[in-house]
Amino acid sequence: MTVMDDGEKSLLDYLEILRRRKLYIIVTFPLLLALSAAITFVLPPIYQSEGVILIESQEIPRDLVRSTVTSYAEQQIQVIKQRILTTSRIFETLDKFDVYADERDSSTVSLLVEKFRSNVQVDMINANVIDPTRGRAQRASIAFKVSFMDENPGIAQQVANELVTMFLDENVKTRTNKAAETLSFLTDEADKIQKTVQVLEEKIAGFKLEYGDSLPELLQFNLSMIENLEEKIRAHQTESVRLSDQIHYLSLELASMDPYVASNEGVNTLSAPVRLAQLKNELSSMRNKYSESHPDIKRMTREIQALEKEVATDALFQTEQDLDEISNPLYRQIKIKIDLSEKELARLVKERKAMQREVDEYHARVLRTHEVKRSYDDLTRDYENKKRKYQELRAKQLEADVAQNLESENKAESFTLIEPPLKPTEAVKPNRPKLMMMGLFLSAAASIGLAMLVDMLDPKVRSIKDITRIIGFEPLAVVPLMLTDEDHKKRNKARKSFISATVVLCIIAIFIVHYFFMSLDILWFKLLTKINML
Repeated sequence: MTVMDDGEKSLLDYLEILRRRKLYIIVTFPLLLALSAAITFVLPPIYQSEGVILIESQEIPRDLVRSTVTSYAEQQIQVIKQRILTTSRIFETLDKFDVYADERDSSTVSLLVEKFRSNVQVDMINANVIDPTRGRAQRASIAFKVSFMDENPGIAQQVANELVTMFLDENVKTRTNKAAETLSFLTDEADKIQKTVQVLEEKIAGFKLEYGDSLPELLQFNLSMIENLEEKIRAHQTESVRLSDQIHYLSLELASMDPYVASNEGVNTLSAPVRLAQLKNELSSMRNKYSESHPDIKRMTREIQALEKEVATDALFQTEQDLDEISNPLYRQIKIKIDLSEKELARLVKERKAMQREVDEYHARVLRTHEVKRSYDDLTRDYENKKRKYQELRAKQLEADVAQNLESENKAESFTLIEPPLKPTEAVKPNRPKLMMMGLFLSAAASIGLAMLVDMLDPKVRSIKDITRIIGFEPLAVVPLMLTDEDHKKRNKARKSFISATVVLCIIAIFIVHYFFMSLDILWFKLLTKINML
């Protein structure tokens, strides 16, 4: 004999359990339903007042004027929310509108603050917009809602108005302060760089004052001056040679003349200077042929020395004579030419020496240029970098100044109130229809669960499975239950009672749906629409 003990119950078994324990269901379900209904209608109503704030984009194109506030609208809203929901500002609002007056004495500060924060809601309103830079649709925030919930509709409206005002004022204040702080920072940085640039300019000016003649930009000028001066020196040297030759020939000519006679024609005797010049020429020719020990060279050398002394004495005597006393006009003319040539020669020599000193000075400048260039490049490099940074900061400062004006005149991204908070007329909490439906289902589930639990704890034997589980094998025969007419009447009566209770529950459910959720005609219309769509 095989023992069947799978322990599983069929749907008929569960229905039989419900039939046996229907008294628990009939008693428990109405009680639980009444309790849930009482709780639902005892809960105080919570009213919500909300305002809608539009996020307006910048009026002036961003390509023309850029705002100094770079945070996104969502981030800016969250920052403002944290600022206005601080403990101090929350208590200012609580005192101003007398919020939670009944709970002040029995609740702590932290609980009141947390309750206030939980009743404040900030919800973003998003929409698909076209990005002008990319030309693609993207999700963006175009507005947001600020709401407050309270048991008193008047207080809910007042606090919501206060919160909306705080958001609007804090946004303007925050953006203006950021623009002002940015402008102040850039101004301070630009002033610091300006001082550094001025110090570098003073260093460069002092450096130029000290090494102004050896700066790199003057290298070509110095080289050109050297070239020009050397050309002038060569020209002076050529002119000096010409004047020296002229003086020499005029002196020879002058030496052959008598200053006190009208003319010296017919005189065959040579003057001492002419004779001296002839002897020097002859000596030079003889030296090419003979050595210094030759008797003729020694004799001629003695004659030259004697003539040099005579010429020197005559020259000293003639310099002491007055030019006006010279009666020979040709002599006087040649003498004047010699004097002028000597003065010109002296001037050329003096200028040549001066130009040579200038050439040496310009050479020294050129030599110093390479050393000066390194230091000068370091100074100018730092100066150009600082100057470029200074110009960038000044340009940014001007942009920040324009951006500040943009914020102060509300031309940048701003918040605009489009729907102010109104006094609510209907409560948003609790959702009584929803709670009633939840109570209905929970009451039914709890009553059925209680019936199942009671049946499981009851040790009575009611079926073949129970007998099989107890004795270990199935019985040989089963005697069916013999019902009398009275039993049939009881069953029919119970069946009618069950059907009536079911109809009543259906009517109650329909009533709840019609009056708390949706009208039956609308529900019927939606059902027909869904069916037609299928």
